[in-house]
Amino acid sequence: MNLDSIPRVSLATLPTPLHEAPRLAAEIGLPRLLVKRDDNTGLALGGNKARKLEYLMADALVKRADVVLTVGGPQSNHARMTAAAARKLGMDAILFLGGPPGVVGFNGNLLLDALLDADVRYIPDGTVKQLETAMNEEANRLTARGHTPYCVPVGGSVPLGALGYVAAVRELAGQLTGQDKRCRIFTAVGSAGTIAGLELGRRLLLAEAEIVGISVSRKRKPLQKVAASVANGSSELIGAGMSFQPDDFTIIDGYVGGRYGVPSAAGNEAVLLAATTEALILDPVYTGKAMAGLIDLARSGLLTPGLTNIFLHTGGAPALFAFADHFGPPGRFAVT
Repeated sequence: MNLDSIPRVSLATLPTPLHEAPRLAAEIGLPRLLVKRDDNTGLALGGNKARKLEYLMADALVKRADVVLTVGGPQSNHARMTAAAARKLGMDAILFLGGPPGVVGFNGNLLLDALLDADVRYIPDGTVKQLETAMNEEANRLTARGHTPYCVPVGGSVPLGALGYVAAVRELAGQLTGQDKRCRIFTAVGSAGTIAGLELGRRLLLAEAEIVGISVSRKRKPLQKVAASVANGSSELIGAGMSFQPDDFTIIDGYVGGRYGVPSAAGNEAVLLAATTEALILDPVYTGKAMAGLIDLARSGLLTPGLTNIFLHTGGAPALFAFADHFGPPGRFAVT
């Protein structure tokens, strides 16, 4: 494995902590639960995308880019962190965001995008394909004007970006000892790059582990197909010599709720339970839905014993503030 030969720029505060969550574990019927705190990566309030961006932004620097473009939902953590990485490295940022009409407000990740002075282009109900088409068209215009744009696909979920989670598994393997290396790692799956890197890293560095993805975006089969493609590309980049098929990825798609980017009742309950048991702050559209999946699997007795359960907290807390109305009516708190 030639992971350390790939250019990488330092953007994240690493290693992130691995915390015990005993009260939450007891509440949902698990003997033990650990939380890998990738919400604490540090870049513009943290999140998992910092690990991917360390590789992607290194590539942008090699190519002498002066503006970075990417796409995402209206409360995209990836877009916010891409803008932050660009600013930190002296580049401009253009964000193409799409989602339900009428949801754009000066709050959550969008507030941080504004503070970072990112150029936000909003396309109501824009699909990923439409957003990426608009991004590529803008990149062509920028090139014609003498700029050097660097385009990052949705979620940074390309083989180069996924290497961030191969490195994360190496980090986690160093934090685990003894029987804890026989573990089950739960992660939210949005664009499938994180689970692709995790599965490649697991094969290389933590063979006794299992990776369980909880979809927060799409049905299982399309996500498995993307994950396999990305993992194969990542394996090739580092000379790992490994091949992946879609069925190599365990992804559960029953916890998305109504649609991507919109809170669900189960996700909101998971946010409240994590907060009241462990002061663990989740968000209602990514980590809240992933935790809802973990809670339901645990309470249903579907998790085989004998493995240490680990929840990968991929961040997203800024988005919580965009959904305040889901967590209590105005006037909930008494004024004295």
